[in-house]
Amino acid sequence: MVSAVSDALSVQQRRQSQPAQAGGVPTEGGPRKATKKGVALPQWRTESYRRWAAVGQGQHQVAAAQTGAQVLRQAKTQLSQLKRQVDLALRDGGGNAAAMGQLRDKVSGLKAQYRGQTLLDHQLNLVRGEQGAAPRHYAIKGADLAASKPRDERLTAQFGQQRSEFVLPGNVDSTKVTDALKQGLSGLGIEVRQGADGRPVLMIASDQQAKLEGGLWMSGQGQRLPAGDGVAVKTQEVYPWQDPREWRFDSPEQLKQAQAKIRKTLSKVEAQLGELESIQAKVSQRLDKIRRHTGTGQVDELLQDLNRDLQRSPFASQVGALLAQANLSRAQVSDLLK
Repeated sequence: MVSAVSDALSVQQRRQSQPAQAGGVPTEGGPRKATKKGVALPQWRTESYRRWAAVGQGQHQVAAAQTGAQVLRQAKTQLSQLKRQVDLALRDGGGNAAAMGQLRDKVSGLKAQYRGQTLLDHQLNLVRGEQGAAPRHYAIKGADLAASKPRDERLTAQFGQQRSEFVLPGNVDSTKVTDALKQGLSGLGIEVRQGADGRPVLMIASDQQAKLEGGLWMSGQGQRLPAGDGVAVKTQEVYPWQDPREWRFDSPEQLKQAQAKIRKTLSKVEAQLGELESIQAKVSQRLDKIRRHTGTGQVDELLQDLNRDLQRSPFASQVGALLAQANLSRAQVSDLLK
């Protein structure tokens, strides 16, 4: 089903690789339309490719929505089971913390991908367009970079192939030092926030984890960091409450906190599941109508409705990226999917 657009676009690519007829004499099929590469195609053929591309994109969206919805249903089931265990533990004044921890780990281990594209992040959020997955949080070990010091200190930081130099001011409180650290590391793609203990927390995109494992190298002037060639700053991942790995069940207070977190997460999962099921149903209905009305004047109107539904999908950019990774030029993808 989802290969229909790839087959059609492959045909187009083979046609475009053939030399144009000498003298520009049109062949059977009526007037020709010049492409960006100067290769002439019949107008009806170009329109057919656009339609097939839209239908193929819709088929990919349905498949991605089905994949994401399936994992969200698993999350809903497991969260509901965990909620019942926590409720019973609070009511009866006991509970098996190890069993609840195992169920929590199952929830945090859920993954949703479609053809290599991530659909669900580690906080059970749908990955939407430019927003991407939720960032990872890391605490710095062995050095308090936000500590107040009597003198300015120039720091050098290297993260992967990127490098930054900046100054942490002296004779100011830790909040202003954190602000300077935030500015200095922003050029490396690292966001800085003040943690609950007042120390800075580094936030990086999920796909930058491997780079952090390679080391964040920093050097100073002997106040917060040693001078010289630099040292690899040690970090440890920390979890916000939205991350199931943060939930604990060892005491009544932890159980109460976990109960509230599970309820909020379960509500979020149910809302996202409803969203995916709605998108899946609408796009499937559009595709069925397009198949039934192929060759009639209603197809263009149905395609417009389909494109509007596709733009509302949380996976619109992921599917667009998949089609762009096909064996096509940038000009062809832009022309066919506009």
